[in-house]
Amino acid sequence: MARSIYLKFLFQFIFWLVFFQITRLVFVLWNANAMAALPLAELASMPFHAVYLDMAMGAYFMAAPYLFFALAIWTEKQWPLLLNRVFTTILIVLTSIITIAELPLYDEWKTKLNYKAVLFLGTPSEIVRTASTFQLVLGGVAIALISCMGAWIFRKLIPQKKHQAQRKPYWQSIIFTLLMPCLIAIGLRGGLQQVPIQVSDAYYSKHDVLNLAATNSVFHLMSSCIHGKDAGQPYDLMPDADAKALFDKMTRPEQDSTARIFSIEKPNIVLVILESWTADVVEACGGYPGLTPNFSQLAKEGILFTNCHASGLRSDEGMAAILSAFPAQPKTTIIRMPNKYRHLPCIKNELSAAGYASSFLFGGQLSYGNIRSYLYFNGFDRILEGKDFSASIPRCKLGVADEYLFERQLAELSKERQPFFAAMFTLSSHSPYDVPMKREVDWGEKDNGFLNSIVYTDRSLGDFMKKAQKTDWYKNTVFVFMADHSRPSPKNWHPIQPESRRIPLLFYGEPIKQELRGSQDTVPASQTDFAATLLAQLGLPAAAYKYSSNLFTPLGPRHAFYSLDEGCCIVKKEGQVCWHKEDGHTDFVKPGDTYVTRHIKKEGKAYLQEVVRDYFAF
Repeated sequence: MARSIYLKFLFQFIFWLVFFQITRLVFVLWNANAMAALPLAELASMPFHAVYLDMAMGAYFMAAPYLFFALAIWTEKQWPLLLNRVFTTILIVLTSIITIAELPLYDEWKTKLNYKAVLFLGTPSEIVRTASTFQLVLGGVAIALISCMGAWIFRKLIPQKKHQAQRKPYWQSIIFTLLMPCLIAIGLRGGLQQVPIQVSDAYYSKHDVLNLAATNSVFHLMSSCIHGKDAGQPYDLMPDADAKALFDKMTRPEQDSTARIFSIEKPNIVLVILESWTADVVEACGGYPGLTPNFSQLAKEGILFTNCHASGLRSDEGMAAILSAFPAQPKTTIIRMPNKYRHLPCIKNELSAAGYASSFLFGGQLSYGNIRSYLYFNGFDRILEGKDFSASIPRCKLGVADEYLFERQLAELSKERQPFFAAMFTLSSHSPYDVPMKREVDWGEKDNGFLNSIVYTDRSLGDFMKKAQKTDWYKNTVFVFMADHSRPSPKNWHPIQPESRRIPLLFYGEPIKQELRGSQDTVPASQTDFAATLLAQLGLPAAAYKYSSNLFTPLGPRHAFYSLDEGCCIVKKEGQVCWHKEDGHTDFVKPGDTYVTRHIKKEGKAYLQEVVRDYFAF
């Protein structure tokens, strides 16, 4: 009995899942020596972690065939199915080319085929000259073999038999025509979850080669090209030598010494990244009173930076700024690009070398912004997210509410080896703000939900700290509280205004010297300064963090830089200026002195040029 046209459509989707596993096997066999040394259980679980991206890519590949099948159903003609076979064969060949092309690329760059590599296709003669004849012949034969294998499997699953199309019963044709686009759209985004599927969803191991093997090669290339194309072009605002000289002058401290704030050599570090906590919700930072009383109490006993600025506007930008001290870039985000973020330093690595255990805890989906793959690449010892929480724990729309997140952190740290570096990321103060608490804030108009969620997170934070004080690790622990980015508040700052980017940064804990507790620092600072500041306190090297300044270095450079879509802002003790590349105009200039403004603007241009130059160089 001939298969129905509906089953043929289903089998074609299944074909892509099978073919993607075959291409994955090619990558595994090519790297057999590296794979042999890895845990068998992790290797065996690869297909299960890979299936999410494979299904999403299969949905992309089924979008055009849907039109061919729908035409075949309603026209009762064979030519749409013939077009489908030709189209699918082309996709098989292209997938085979991508599979083989990324093998030598991985040997050379330890990454999959990406946008940067695709740019080299603009000079094919260069590729031919750099590859040996043997490599070119072997590659061509391998592409042909994989393509033929794929075409053979496709013909077996969907045989070329003449199909007697029938439109009756009509209800089946109508269901196919109307339902399939919905299913394909769901497949394209990877399901109905809050965050659409991303490359991060395939990452599951501390061994990068396993994560790359699990990542669908076509999906990876497509994602890389989308984000790479959006990155714009390098900024040529002045000669590179002049930009570098000015940048170095801005970032090199006049003194190498640092004021010591810790009373012990290797305290535990708990980093609490607070979702969207603008300085406007913290009274000590000039914000509204009464929203964060628990944080304010901690600030009275810690060291608070009241003029710290977020580097970007999204969480993925914040992670790169906090953990790698790399500023947000115009138009794109570096940790969305696996071939680029692997060139970044990460404070976890210096801490691990010093004997620290490391962990990262989040109550939602780390696939957002490719954060999961970034964390796995940097080898955190323990990475937990929403799916790792018990199903019995109540969920909000984005995931586990903050009170349960803090409870889980207490449980995890009670069994953690000391010293430890434990990062956690809250989520309840992110829209839709559906916190498990009765609404208590009755002002703020459109920001009312956000303000209420801040009250909830602050209350959860207060409970966490009270319980932490009863643990045996508390007296040896420094807590660092910092937002991932800011957000609009009832103060209605302009989106690029420096005041709109301010976030709290607080160092707190028993190891902080008594005489420093309760102090405030009002000099401009940046999210990116956390890395150099922490590493200096621990006596660890920080030379790799060129965009990070030690906040406790006497006479050290102090500034906050953040980029715009086309331009940048820089805030210094001497003044501030926001500059727009398109027409050269400036905004929010202080103090108004023409000479000072001109100099600060030139420094901002040099800084921007250096950031973007590094991004494109990676």
